[in-house]
Amino acid sequence: MTPRYFIYEQVVQFDSFHIATIGICLFFFVSVPLLSKCLTKKRLHHIALFLVSIGFLQEVVDYSNRIIFRNLSWSEDLPLHICNYMLYVGLVFMMTRDQFLFEFLYLVGFGAAFVTIFTPEFKMINTIDYVAFFISHGLIVVFALWGIFIFKMRPRKNSVLKVFLFLWALAVPIGLISWMTGGNYMFLMEKPQVSNPLVFGEWPWYILNISGVALIIMSISYLPFFLKSNSANE
Repeated sequence: MTPRYFIYEQVVQFDSFHIATIGICLFFFVSVPLLSKCLTKKRLHHIALFLVSIGFLQEVVDYSNRIIFRNLSWSEDLPLHICNYMLYVGLVFMMTRDQFLFEFLYLVGFGAAFVTIFTPEFKMINTIDYVAFFISHGLIVVFALWGIFIFKMRPRKNSVLKVFLFLWALAVPIGLISWMTGGNYMFLMEKPQVSNPLVFGEWPWYILNISGVALIIMSISYLPFFLKSNSANE
């Protein structure tokens, strides 16, 4: 008999398991600014290394699970969705503290991962997929918060525009790969099956709608730093 955690089941939004998962994620998100106030730099460095290790281990487990329990597919398993490559951006950022990677991670990854945690795509996954999915998305948010509260980094002036244009530039090769493989990376070919009022319209209009919403979210994310900078200059 196949253990339950290997059996593929439909994701159910806001069932008891999903609500508990959201609660766990929120606990870790709130913990980041608290850690910045009560731990030494040495301990924070050790935690950062641990989080990066978890990120890499999660990817190994995730892809091992895909290889063992279903055949890897060019159309589904390349790390080309926003939250897929944002995890890698976050891992590199945690090791390099690169300013642009921080801006990309915070302005795009933070909002995208946070929304996805609440509105996951409705598809068939097993328990290992489920755990890996929420660990990877949770780490994106944690890494962005780590940059703000632990590394004390801030998005620069015009960072929203630069990151937005860079995101659109990425859509060109990723869209081509999606077309060649029959995939739907970055949901450029078909809108995601999610219960989210921000995702509306048919192809290609939903792409423009999502882009507009993304620009608004990025601007809102930048707003506190903009206001603080203006206040400091008065």
